[in-house]
Parts: sequence; C-alpha cells; structure tokens
Amino acid sequence: MFFANYNMLKPGVCSRELCCWSFQQLGVGSEAAEEIATEAEVVDLLISFTVIAAKSNRRDLIFNPYPLILENESKKLFDPDKKDFELLVSIVTKFPSVMEMTQEKDFISLKERLDIIHPHCFSLLQWIITSNRSHIVLIPKEKRVKKMFTPHQYLLLSAPPEKENIFQELKKKHGSCFAFHGSSAENWHSILRRGLINASGTKLQVNGSAYGAGIYLSPEAATSFGYSRMYNQGKKTDTNTKQDQRGNVFLNSQDINLIKCIAICEVINHEIKKK
Repeated sequence: MFFANYNMLKPGVCSRELCCWSFQQLGVGSEAAEEIATEAEVVDLLISFTVIAAKSNRRDLIFNPYPLILENESKKLFDPDKKDFELLVSIVTKFPSVMEMTQEKDFISLKERLDIIHPHCFSLLQWIITSNRSHIVLIPKEKRVKKMFTPHQYLLLSAPPEKENIFQELKKKHGSCFAFHGSSAENWHSILRRGLINASGTKLQVNGSAYGAGIYLSPEAATSFGYSRMYNQGKKTDTNTKQDQRGNVFLNSQDINLIKCIAICEVINHEIKKK
C-alpha cells in the first residue's frame, strides 16, 4: 500500500483571511520544503499544472482555486477577487528548477534564495504545494500500467474520511470497477484540489452530454484520450520525457504544452436510479 502511513486528505484551512495568515505562519513553509526534497517530480507537476491553467484562455473560469496569500493580516499579495494572472505567471516562471530547490538544506535557505528572485516567490510556491490537499505518489516501475507507455504514473487519493467510509461501504455491497476519465491539462490544477465535478449545464462545460448530465468516464482508454486533447497535438509527444537542462521533468517551455493527462478512477459498480 503506497498510502499506508497517510490520511486520505491533507490538512487545509478555510478562506477567512485571518485563518489563511495564521496557516502561513505555523510552519507550513518547512512542510513545503520537505515535500520538494522528497517528492520533486510531483512538485514539478503541480507547478506545471498551475502555469498551464494560468496561461489558458479560459483561466477566469478554470483556475480555481486562485491563491489567497497575505503579506500581513490585512494586506493581500494575491486576491481571488482581483485575479492578476500576469503577475502569477511572471513569478512562477522565475522559480529555480525543482532540482535546484532540492539542494537547499532547509526551508529557511530556500526562502532566502527565492526572496532574492522575487519577494512573493516563496509564498506562491508554498501555496501551490499546500493548496493541493490530495496525496500523490509516483508509482514504482514494477506496478505501473505497462500499456500506458509512460513512466509518469501516479496514485492519487483525495477523499475526506466521511466520503471514503461511504465509498468503502458501497464497495462492499455492490463492488467496484475501473474506468478512464480524460480532461485537458488546463483543468488539472482544479481537479487535484476540488476533485472531478459535474460541469454539465454550466460555463465549465466544453463537451456534449449525450447521456445526460454527469461526470463522464469510459471503459476504453482511447475514448478518454480524446477528451485529454491528446489527438489535438500535431507534434508527437515523448512519453519517456527526460529532465531538461535545469533539472525539470515537466516545467520547461518546449514540453509544457504537450502534457496530456487521463485518470483511472475506481467507481462503485451500481446504477443509481432517479426517483
């Protein structure tokens, strides 16, 4: 079990400004630095999803959540009510490579280095890491799905305990199956933090709903690849992506737009009939 020592959901904080300020001050920076050191490729992926979403022409809709970062108890550095995507992208693209950040001995030295680059650099990096409340683990080579033809495979858990308990009870009663879900890379910043949502009939809907409202999954990977926009890219993707010269796997100007994602989701094998 990859997650034997983890809770299903990482600790978070409400959106009240005082709570956010307190959360930023209570040692969260050290946890962010530790995560960079131990899960560098996952951090690289989180940063990349943030950049992709922030550069999207649909960013006002799909970049959710947007950072709430405070300089002090009353002054906001980033404000969800006044979204400044240009500032966000300009800071993120100034980050050192993830590989370089792993070389810092502790979060204090990391913060000092980032503060030199930009005064908001560390705070934004900290938010990108800690706002992701799900647990993501790189799957060992021997446990990967070989027919996916990519080494970039992860196990993701993001269920609150009460929902997980309900899921396990329904699984015992009805069993479960696995199905694929494809979505454009620009959506994964939000998916990792909010989960899959039913976008039918909302401004977020970009595809049809031939079978009615809901979250669409397929038993066929090829179907979900289409929704991930994998077939929209003229240039062939390299599924065995190497690190770039700066030490990043995903976050580089040549490959970031080639990231395509699908999920294999466990689903309760039971039809819920509407009354």
